[in-house]
Amino acid sequence: MLSPNKDIVEDTEENRQICRKYCPNCQNYKRHALDNFQPTELFCARGKSTATNMKIIGCFCPACELFTKSHLRGGFFCVRR
Repeated sequence: MLSPNKDIVEDTEENRQICRKYCPNCQNYKRHALDNFQPTELFCARGKSTATNMKIIGCFCPACELFTKSHLRGGFFCVRR
């Protein structure tokens, strides 16, 4: 359970636009064609991809504006949540 003061990424069009600047450039996203699986973006808010058999090969999450703005930790949100 999340603590009440924890920042959460909201699933908004503004955040999806920010996400589109980062996720498509990620090695995991490209290698596993994550645009073909749900959710297609904003994994930090929507949860991990439905793609199967993904290997963790790189993570671009820490470069994203939402990662810093929302005080996220870790990364690889497309693979695990």
